[in-house]
Amino acid sequence: MTNSDRSNKTVGVLVCTADRPQMLVDCLRSLISQDLPVGWRLEIAVVENDATPKSKDAVAELASGTTVPIHYVQEPRRGIPFARNKALEQALAYGFDIVTLIDDDEQAQPGWLVAHIDTLLRDGISVSYGAVTKTYECERPRWFPPDTPSDMVAGMELPRASTNNVAFLSDLIRPPHNLKFNPVFLHGYEDLDFFENAHAKGFRIVWNPQAVVDEYVPRNRLTAERMLAFTRASATAHVQVGILRQGYARTFVKFGLKGLRRLISSILLLSVVAPLYLAGVTGLERHYYKNRMRLTRAIGNLRGIFLRSASYYNQIDGH
Repeated sequence: MTNSDRSNKTVGVLVCTADRPQMLVDCLRSLISQDLPVGWRLEIAVVENDATPKSKDAVAELASGTTVPIHYVQEPRRGIPFARNKALEQALAYGFDIVTLIDDDEQAQPGWLVAHIDTLLRDGISVSYGAVTKTYECERPRWFPPDTPSDMVAGMELPRASTNNVAFLSDLIRPPHNLKFNPVFLHGYEDLDFFENAHAKGFRIVWNPQAVVDEYVPRNRLTAERMLAFTRASATAHVQVGILRQGYARTFVKFGLKGLRRLISSILLLSVVAPLYLAGVTGLERHYYKNRMRLTRAIGNLRGIFLRSASYYNQIDGH
């Protein structure tokens, strides 16, 4: 079936959640208020990634007051790939024609679903990747990496996407393709890997800046400890990708050398900058944290080489 044939169909929004019932409800409210193109209906599937149903009652209460079907299921095995794969199972079980993913700490802006659906109705496009703005609970630290506007233009083709704001044709997860999230990536990169595999199979991914969600960033995610933990996990995940795709030997050489360079240079620079910064010398904050980030990437790379995981998502930020 071509994209233009898709009418009188269902768009399903998949939301994975863990221990954030209030933020989840805000997310779901933004979804049920979405407009839809003529001939389309909306359903929502919530996957709670927890052995304890902490959000079940909140979802049931919200579902009782809307005509939009909201399905709820638990995935007790902790890990983002497990939750996302359970969500894909729901999409297949309910026969969604377009599958959309959004994070539980985000809210869809008006026109979000229309923008995604309109893009996917164009022939040859299989994945619509949308934009994310951020609302911070408190002022960000001065050293924090800045939010830089995307320089991509609407319709630009991309080699990958992430799951915080994306929609795709269900063809990706149906036979013969049967794409799933790789459970190896317990600490990040599982979404990029999924869409890189989709791209390799010939599915076209395009940038869609008209489909916007807003991410709420809580105060505790703006600490140095959390930023460094994220950086370490990301560096480890990149090594995991290399091992899977290029083999251990090539990855060991590539990231071993990179990790050692980062380790040596950051330690040398921190040996000069850290004492001065900690002594109160102004103007060194960015240099101090830049090199702490570099050191953390080195540690993440080396942990990945020695097959050690680097957890970030075990701690839940938000409410």
